Amino acid sequence: MRFAGPPPADEPAEHLNLFLGALRQNGQVCGREWPMVMDDGCCFTTVLTPAADSLDERYHGTYVRQRIADAQQAGITFAWSVIGEECDSAKACDCADPSAYLLFTTYLTLESPVRCMDCFGPVPLYRYTAPPDTEFYDVISWQSDYQSCDRLQMNCTVLERSATRQMSAIDSALSAAGRACCATLSGRAGKPFYYYLYRGKGRSAALEAQRRCPLCDGPWHLATTLRKPFDFRCDNCRLLSNFAFNLRAG
Repeated sequence: MRFAGPPPADEPAEHLNLFLGALRQNGQVCGREWPMVMDDGCCFTTVLTPAADSLDERYHGTYVRQRIADAQQAGITFAWSVIGEECDSAKACDCADPSAYLLFTTYLTLESPVRCMDCFGPVPLYRYTAPPDTEFYDVISWQSDYQSCDRLQMNCTVLERSATRQMSAIDSALSAAGRACCATLSGRAGKPFYYYLYRGKGRSAALEAQRRCPLCDGPWHLATTLRKPFDFRCDNCRLLSNFAFNLRAG
């Protein structure tokens, strides 16, 4: 991405940062790290987008359009081109009519935290924009918080137990925020949205298989794994979970 023009009154990097921030809140770019360099009057940066056409004008929300207008007033124009497909990212969902969606991320995930339940491909957030326009601060904040907790439990040094509980307990603040996001997105999409509850440790395989849904207390252990790592599913409460990782075979 680049912009060029007469020397603006404001710092060029400030306009670019505001523009990228608006794109991020609209679900058009992923992550929040975009190193910038100046070269011959132009400012360049590289960003990750959910799909090849994610920066198309048709997906711009009110705030993105406002940042473009502000930049133009300062004599700045934005331009972008696709470099190629990011090697470590999952292929975006291209299902015509997914049956359901899942809110899911990890500390390694670069993509959108919404996954298609049919192909498990990440789904761009701007597909769920409701009129007149909607940003996704709640979903992006949840993803950032979840990834922070996941990183803490993986590092096993500080706050491991607290972080793991946030990811595992249905009554944690993290789970409450995630399930609220699911409810909002489900209303916009008109499709079920599932929430994933992490399960790190269990006492025995026998007890693990007997686990009940933490909300309705109904049976939810699947005879066949839905897809890794989902071994538990409650369609009534729209929850997914995994067989405790310390007890999984292989």
